[in-house]
Amino acid sequence: MYLLTLFKKEKLVWVTFFITLIFCLFLFSWKNVCSSEILNLDLEECIEIALENNLGYLISQSKVGVKDEQIKEVRGAKRVNAKFQGGYIRMNEAPDMESIAEGDYSYLYSSGTGVPYISVNVSKVLYSGGKLETLIDLAKAEQSISVNDLEINRQELIFKVTEAYYRVLQAEGLKRVSEQALTQIKAHLETSRSLLAEGLIAPIDLNRINSQLSNLEHNLIRAENGYMMAVFYLNSAMGIPLQTTINLQNSLSYEAHIISLEEALEAALQNRPEIHNINQQRVIMEGMVDIAKSNKKPQIVMNMESGLAGWKVAVLGEVPIFDGGVNKSKIKQAEMNLSLVEQSKKQAEQLIELEIRSVYLSMKEAEKLFKVTEQGIKDSRESFRIAQVKYNEGVATNIEVIDAQSALIEAETNHLNALYEYNTSWASLIKAMGLF
Repeated sequence: MYLLTLFKKEKLVWVTFFITLIFCLFLFSWKNVCSSEILNLDLEECIEIALENNLGYLISQSKVGVKDEQIKEVRGAKRVNAKFQGGYIRMNEAPDMESIAEGDYSYLYSSGTGVPYISVNVSKVLYSGGKLETLIDLAKAEQSISVNDLEINRQELIFKVTEAYYRVLQAEGLKRVSEQALTQIKAHLETSRSLLAEGLIAPIDLNRINSQLSNLEHNLIRAENGYMMAVFYLNSAMGIPLQTTINLQNSLSYEAHIISLEEALEAALQNRPEIHNINQQRVIMEGMVDIAKSNKKPQIVMNMESGLAGWKVAVLGEVPIFDGGVNKSKIKQAEMNLSLVEQSKKQAEQLIELEIRSVYLSMKEAEKLFKVTEQGIKDSRESFRIAQVKYNEGVATNIEVIDAQSALIEAETNHLNALYEYNTSWASLIKAMGLF
């Protein structure tokens, strides 16, 4: 009977082991399937993922919550404050000095008398010279600054993701150009081998084509690596695993944006969170001046306390008379800090204007380059086609074909770079205007 029971227990252990093993294998395979899943994303979806996962942005959100609680803390100082105290106090009688003089220290060993202690204390600031009200305004201003800082981080994150998104599209286009060029040169190599067999070209022409083929394979390797690095950068900005495979839904394209430099400057001065922060800094500095001045005003506090002996009510007033010039110095410091805020605002406006002008010119430059390269691609493609036809007919050299292809590669690369610069410059301008 014992052996049968032991056998059943051993069988149960093995069954449990196999079930657990199968379950672990299922989880492992499911994880691999999920990690290999391709994410099809457009720009808006990438931005949404980043705002949900980026740790820096989440930390900024937490800081806003801290400032909200600080406002509640400061408001609490204006309200009624109450506390309860309870305990047990044991006291000895006062020592008899004559007995001590005679050498009697027995009072040290007396048990004394024990009494309970119960107290309820209620206090309220009746008048603070405007200090508490100003402290509340300062806490609100600091909370507004934290909200503006959160907006700054949000816009920076959106720009970072947008720039990375366009970089992936650019790298994908450059990889496609390299692949196309490699296909073209391989087709040209096959044509040249046929012409060599017919004795229409010299063997050295094949050497030049092979050399071009090697260069294009080198370019393709670098383009593929550049594409993977761009994907890693975008995944990092979105806060997802770097090895996640993504497929972007858009491609680099041109869309005309009609806005004048003056409109961009005006929008920036109205919307930039940095300007709003400086305005809140002014509120804080003005509040610091008021607090320093309120120290010269009377402070009135009401205090009520109950105990076993009854209630005690006190209304206490405090009027500063002389502090050695400490408060006067605080007022001067606060007024000087207030003047520094005004200077900081002028400096910030100058830097914003410089940023707007720089980004605006970059966008216009990229727009002109795009239009130039667009025509350049058409001309280069036609030149390459004509060179191939002439070469096949024996009226053009191999060098002409390779030169025409190199010109086409350069034109397509310049076109992609101009599109990338135009789109990222426009994104930079939106961010500079505070409109992301």
